[in-house]
Amino acid sequence: MLDMLLKTGWMGIPLFLLFFFAVALFIERWLAFSREATEMENFSAPFEQAVQALRFDEAAQICDMNTGNIAEVYRIAVQHYGQGAATLRNVLSSHIELQIVPRLRARMKFLGAIGKGAPMIGLLGTVYGMMNAFVKIASATGQGADAKNLAGDIGMALGTTFLGLVVAVPVVFGMAYLRGRIDQFEIDLERYSNTVVDLLYSTAPTNEIEAGGVAFEAQPPMDPPPPEPSQPVRR
Repeated sequence: MLDMLLKTGWMGIPLFLLFFFAVALFIERWLAFSREATEMENFSAPFEQAVQALRFDEAAQICDMNTGNIAEVYRIAVQHYGQGAATLRNVLSSHIELQIVPRLRARMKFLGAIGKGAPMIGLLGTVYGMMNAFVKIASATGQGADAKNLAGDIGMALGTTFLGLVVAVPVVFGMAYLRGRIDQFEIDLERYSNTVVDLLYSTAPTNEIEAGGVAFEAQPPMDPPPPEPSQPVRR
């Protein structure tokens, strides 16, 4: 196999480079996804206790002490608490869509380009090698072209096709795995963003009205003024 790969010649160099570049990208994405994950078992319970006790500064510190996009979303929810549930949902949705999701999908296009481009480069090498072989056959005289002279070109043709598939197939399956992780991240972000909004506003005191992030005590309704005495009607 190694001998066949060596016969790919200069056409095999970009395929080798693409292979190592794809491996590096996959490792980088895998490490990035590991950093994006939040250990909910160690994070959710202290955060909920702090929110239920209305200690929002402590809840924000708990978010800062934990890594991952869920902790990031909870931190933003605490920062914007007091603007109303509907406004908070819009803030979280915008942050997820504009900040977190693009960060998760970063460099996925490069992997897609490698998965599609590697077989094409292999096919280019196949066509190039077969063209050289046919040129030698056409220019041969006497008893025809020597098989040994054609072996190098045919080996290049087959080797580049093989190497292109070797690069593309793992990239395709790797991208399927990474896309599955991204889809799961998006589902978790949507679910936990709704959870934190419900948690924040279900624990808010019912006798307080929040406006602009400041809590005001609701005033009891005033008694209606007594009715004025009716004036006698003169005839």
